[in-house]
Amino acid sequence: MSETIVRSVHRSSGGLRVTIFYPARHSSLEEARETGLVPTIAGEPRPVVILLPGINVVADSYRWLAMELVQVGCVAATCSLIGSLGPAGEGITPGFDFGALTPETLGTRPSASALGEVLEIVRDDRHLADVVDMGRLVLGGHSAGGTLALHNARPDWFEGVCAAFSYAGHTMTATSIGCGGAVARIPSETPMLLLSGAVDGVIEASRGRYLSDPDAPHDPVRRTFDEAVTSERGDVWWVELVDGTHFTPCHPVDDTSARSFLEVPQQPSAAAAARSLLVRLLAAFLREYVLNEPSGERLRGLTAHPGISNWAFR
Repeated sequence: MSETIVRSVHRSSGGLRVTIFYPARHSSLEEARETGLVPTIAGEPRPVVILLPGINVVADSYRWLAMELVQVGCVAATCSLIGSLGPAGEGITPGFDFGALTPETLGTRPSASALGEVLEIVRDDRHLADVVDMGRLVLGGHSAGGTLALHNARPDWFEGVCAAFSYAGHTMTATSIGCGGAVARIPSETPMLLLSGAVDGVIEASRGRYLSDPDAPHDPVRRTFDEAVTSERGDVWWVELVDGTHFTPCHPVDDTSARSFLEVPQQPSAAAAARSLLVRLLAAFLREYVLNEPSGERLRGLTAHPGISNWAFR
């Protein structure tokens, strides 16, 4: 058995719930007999990865991924907030400031309304004080949470942000705000990894939100990479997974919520392979740009994997 295990603490602030996953030592379990609070493992402070959820996706769907990220060498935090979803009413949200997402205001202030509070909770947690490095923050997210990660990866807004990634997140604007089909620029001030799935039923079913022509090509994640990224540093990547669906980052998928019913049924083995490849890609990205582990698996080497259908970098 590995000496390092993954444990978590649960925190709240008002309606915001945050679960922080961290490395602990198996031999310390006896110390936690009464409280269940296992001490952190000794060592260098670790980067912090924030996982922003998709709309109406429960935070526990990302627990498996958060645990994998701890094994890679990070501390990971999931969050959950009930709030406005705009025209869709109320539900689980990554925390939108819709006023900051209009064509007139985009890029002038943060659009992730809960992110500052999430970071404050992690930074001020005494139990984790020796294990978190708030100078190395990674913004990650799925679907709408990925969109917010891309828009808000700005060190001038959130001190310490040094990288960002998204899965099924894009910056194409909806027809409901009068500029459907346009792609909003993202700061791309840090290394970024944009991930997408070749069999994303939710994005395919949502083309009407963004395009008036039902026959027009609809690949908003690739368009975000092509049209929204301003960097030419060679550290912004787009990778498409052959067996990736919209809900590949989620396991298990809560079929009582969100829009998983739009997905094409998938064999469990294909779903598991896509999740495994997702972890390898994230691990390679983090090791290369955040953890400074040049001996680890490299992103470029993974692009030859048979589970990847397309990729690009700039």
